[in-house]
Amino acid sequence: MVLEIRNLTLLTPRSGDILITDLSMELKEKDHLLVMGPSGSGKTSLLRALAGLWTSGTGDIIYHVRSSMQLQKSNLSSDEPSNMKLDGGELLQSSRQRRDNGIFFVPQRPYMVLGTLRQQLLYPTWTEDVHHSQDNDVQDTDPLPFLSEVSTSDGVGAKPEMPSTAELIRVLEVVKLGYILPRFNGLDSMHDWASVLSLGEQQRLAFARLLLAKPTLVLLDESTSALDETNEAHLYSQIEAAGITYISIGHRNTLQKFHNKALYILKTDLPESNLHNWELKPTDQISVEESSPFTS
Repeated sequence: MVLEIRNLTLLTPRSGDILITDLSMELKEKDHLLVMGPSGSGKTSLLRALAGLWTSGTGDIIYHVRSSMQLQKSNLSSDEPSNMKLDGGELLQSSRQRRDNGIFFVPQRPYMVLGTLRQQLLYPTWTEDVHHSQDNDVQDTDPLPFLSEVSTSDGVGAKPEMPSTAELIRVLEVVKLGYILPRFNGLDSMHDWASVLSLGEQQRLAFARLLLAKPTLVLLDESTSALDETNEAHLYSQIEAAGITYISIGHRNTLQKFHNKALYILKTDLPESNLHNWELKPTDQISVEESSPFTS
């Protein structure tokens, strides 16, 4: 078991509108879940709740963390759930409490750190190690949660050994970015990576980070949207071969073959929606021709 969701209801923070109603499901090792639904149905909100970045609602999110018999549990509950929120410090702590337990959140536009290509690849798993190895005039800052490796402060999770230069070069080749090494004079030159790399290259770089860190669970929010279907298929095959469990948001029908489960979320203001505005089923029961993969 990797993840349990129990009676999860998500609300919009200010108005308290219901996004997802009473969701319960389990995810086991090497399960791959595709989250589908119309715009505004709450797909990204669900991934943000799983990453500890969305706190309006009720229910339990339970992670079975790696390298430990302990469970990590997030409880979303309040007498007035629509008003429930964490302040900045608590929200940051919530993100930190998942880091070393091997949970990554990868958005559509990955966070590009200010630094070298080597630092891009090592972020966020080995960010502190890189900072500590630099001169004292470099400020040590906590990694941002936009490609969040998710950690407990007690060090329950086991951080992998920092990759060698040869391994960094190899992973760039695996994600088909080997050509950027001569383009930018190796791993240690400084650039504004968000400007000099296309969005598709940034997305491939984010997958390189995953292959280096080998997290237990990855939350992919349209993380291959700027890639063609061939590159998308290649990257999914790589993380699947690495034994990584993942949850994806995506709109292409071609994504279904890389997932064994599909969760379809309906907008709750639709007249045909019932108490549960979602349906979970195996992807092999979904017809590729269907515009909506589930009956309403």
